[in-house]
Amino acid sequence: MTALFARRIWTLCTLWAIASGLAWGQPEMPVPDPAAPLHERITAWDALLHEYHYHDNIVQTQVIFPPFGEDRHITGNHEDVAGHTAALLAAYSHRYAVTREPAHRAAADDLMQGILNLERVTGVPGCVARSFYQTDRPLWHEQAYFFPNEWHDSKTMPGYRWEGDLSSDKFTDFFFAVGTYWEICADEEHKQLAADFLDRFVGRCVDFNFKLVDVDGKMTLWGNFCPDLPHENLNALEMLAGLRTAYKVTGKDRYLAAYHMLIDRYHYDDQAILAKVLWPKEWTVPWDDSLAAQSYYMLMRFEDDPSLMQKYRMSINRHYFAWKDYKFGYASVPFYFMLYQVLTGEEAVDGSVLDAIKNMRGGHRTLRTFTKNTPDGPQQVQSYEEEVSADTILNYWFGRHYGFIDPAW
Repeated sequence: MTALFARRIWTLCTLWAIASGLAWGQPEMPVPDPAAPLHERITAWDALLHEYHYHDNIVQTQVIFPPFGEDRHITGNHEDVAGHTAALLAAYSHRYAVTREPAHRAAADDLMQGILNLERVTGVPGCVARSFYQTDRPLWHEQAYFFPNEWHDSKTMPGYRWEGDLSSDKFTDFFFAVGTYWEICADEEHKQLAADFLDRFVGRCVDFNFKLVDVDGKMTLWGNFCPDLPHENLNALEMLAGLRTAYKVTGKDRYLAAYHMLIDRYHYDDQAILAKVLWPKEWTVPWDDSLAAQSYYMLMRFEDDPSLMQKYRMSINRHYFAWKDYKFGYASVPFYFMLYQVLTGEEAVDGSVLDAIKNMRGGHRTLRTFTKNTPDGPQQVQSYEEEVSADTILNYWFGRHYGFIDPAW
């Protein structure tokens, strides 16, 4: 199929979807043409993100459009809002490093403010929300997805509701994104804001014996990095990377001391070698690979001890053993290959990876049937649902920054 023929088919399908979807609230902005050049698709996905997924400087993971959703694009799964906000912060930090455009730095500054608001909305320094939204009443999505009991009214941001029970993946998202922003994007004023945030956030975790603790003083469901509790090897890798990043960004010796204590007394460096679950395959999940990749990016660039670097190299090689056989159906897979080459100097980005990068796709938009509770009983409602493209945008600007992606593609 030629690119011209594919584009014509896409155009006809788009026109049909728009015409037939008017009754279902089809979004006005179409998804990008898959046959368009990569840089055009990235621009279009970025525009979709800001039109439908961006509010209050945070990034909505999933949007459900009317009639099932609200006119404001705030309904959907809020579980990973903090993570996608962090991904876009990292993306725009790399974008600024490429373009040096003040507007791109300003966009990153706004995203950093969104992360600061995820902390402010909880009312507890160092305690960060998964998401928040402005509302005068709880909306239906709070009970339809994860953590229905973790929604709260904000006392520090009146008129907002926020979702708690932050997990270890968000811990990783934050030190990766905020650390990257501090390193290659932020001006001196915003460097201090970023450093102070990581000091409060990582510091609170250290203070509670390496546990993520919610506003109620209890460890969150997936917040266990604690040396006195059984935990995953991946969590050991994440905590080492978080502490090394916090030390780099804040300059405070407490983080380097905690880092070496976990290594010397509890052997977190040895645990980190086995961070990748290779068997059984049912236990291998792509989001764990993303968390490991983000951890390696900070840890292996900031560590200078040869013996520790040898262990971290063993760990990333164990991941690459699996990565090299991955299909490219998951958005972050191209990132793994680029990152491995950046960190090890070995050629990992071959022709097949470049083809996958050129053919990257963003979040899907699908027409779904939902069940809506009404005074007359349950009713079936059709609405469009759209996933966010933050990970794909991060892949693109990371690749541009490190020279893997030709801007003409």
